[in-house]
Amino acid sequence: MKKIFLLALLVLSLSFRADAQTEFRHISFDEAKTAAKAEGKFIFIDFFTTWCGPCKRLASNVFPTKQVGDYLNGKYVCLKIDAEKGEGVELAKKYGVAAYPTLAVINADGELLGSFAGLKEGDEFIAAVEMCNNPELKPERVKARYEAGERNTPLVVAYATLLADNNRDYKAGLNQAKTILDEYFNTLSDKDRLAKENNGLFTTFAYDYNNPRMRFLIDRRAEFVSDNGSQLDETIKGAFDNEVNRYFSSNLLRDNEENMKAYNLFKQEAAKLGFVGEFGRKLEFAEKRASSDDATFLDFCNKNFMSLAEDEQATFAYSLSNIFPTETPEQKKALSSFLRNHIASLKPNALYIVASAIMSLESTPH
Repeated sequence: MKKIFLLALLVLSLSFRADAQTEFRHISFDEAKTAAKAEGKFIFIDFFTTWCGPCKRLASNVFPTKQVGDYLNGKYVCLKIDAEKGEGVELAKKYGVAAYPTLAVINADGELLGSFAGLKEGDEFIAAVEMCNNPELKPERVKARYEAGERNTPLVVAYATLLADNNRDYKAGLNQAKTILDEYFNTLSDKDRLAKENNGLFTTFAYDYNNPRMRFLIDRRAEFVSDNGSQLDETIKGAFDNEVNRYFSSNLLRDNEENMKAYNLFKQEAAKLGFVGEFGRKLEFAEKRASSDDATFLDFCNKNFMSLAEDEQATFAYSLSNIFPTETPEQKKALSSFLRNHIASLKPNALYIVASAIMSLESTPH
């Protein structure tokens, strides 16, 4: 079993692909300071490690986007630094890097202006970077302005981000952030909601298909004024994907008429937007789970698991205890056998999650 787990870690150490939109420069930190002074910019550093999964997602899903690339390229000399190699070791120590990825903003004199850790995308990412170097968006200033009653979208987004990032309970912090944004959304007229300066309300902490902000975006998408319509469209698609995953990674539909009714309405709306084809396999798994007993569905999974995409395989394996009962040794053994049947054919990210799920199923309770 250890060999499987070590193999999973090994394959995750594959190198990053090049970031197409964000212009990371292949220069030393001292050369970056010189360039920043000459160009009147700050320095942006992505501190990563080769084994860090969120670092890979940042490299593949965030830095290549036009929105993030245009923002970073215009204001920063951008560096990608491996915190475990070369000068990255000392720089990570100097700037207090303790988690990966850590994104840092540094001035041309080498002084740290701010940093944050973890994966963010789109407007959330840009808002977090802005908070590092904009004096009016520094955490203490944001808090003071908000508590004094000031309200505008950049400030509310910054305050919501601050709450999410500084709560030790991530889920509680995320719920706080959503509440702050929802409350502000409720104070705006429809005309203001549709204005492009307020687009960040719909692309920041707006993951839930049934959230009022998301429902407004879906229902009124054609009326939005935006310089970044693709980000709004990706946000809608992400919310639909999250809702699909809610059914795909659970047993919500079996013997539950109310959930099935909600699912059918959701599927109709997804079809109107052209998403059903893309989500087809996950929908098939959710519907088969609803109509099958445990043994029949497990047989279906054995035959069809490899038809899922890599991220779908990982999601399914991670959620097994929500999909199947795991109270008895026999149930755990059946699920472990199912995963072992496919582990040799898996790609890196799914392999890591499946190996972890097997270890959990086969571990002996203390």
